[in-house]
Amino acid sequence: MSNNKNKISALCEYLKKNHTGRENAASSKTLEVVFHVDGREIRRFVNQLRQKGFPICSNTSGYYYASTQQEINESIARLNSLITKISNAKNGLLNSSLIDEVGVFIEINIDIDM
Repeated sequence: MSNNKNKISALCEYLKKNHTGRENAASSKTLEVVFHVDGREIRRFVNQLRQKGFPICSNTSGYYYASTQQEINESIARLNSLITKISNAKNGLLNSSLIDEVGVFIEINIDIDM
């Protein structure tokens, strides 16, 4: 775990020093090579940094350390869009019907109290 903490801190410093601003975004592939981890680990590291309040943003080009509030707002809007798509997919699955082995529809209704 200590090694991951070091990599997370190093990622933040690397982005801040070398990839500040959207025009300087680093691709996930570049970060994978630099930090010797896969794309899933990069996403986890970025998520942890964001949760701690570091302005690590992303777009279709890659990840970068924000240089403006607008860049942060754009990344927030992108995340909100992803959340909506995931929520819609989840709701579709909750409302779906399954077909058992003999071709009979099985309706599934799940009530979630919040």
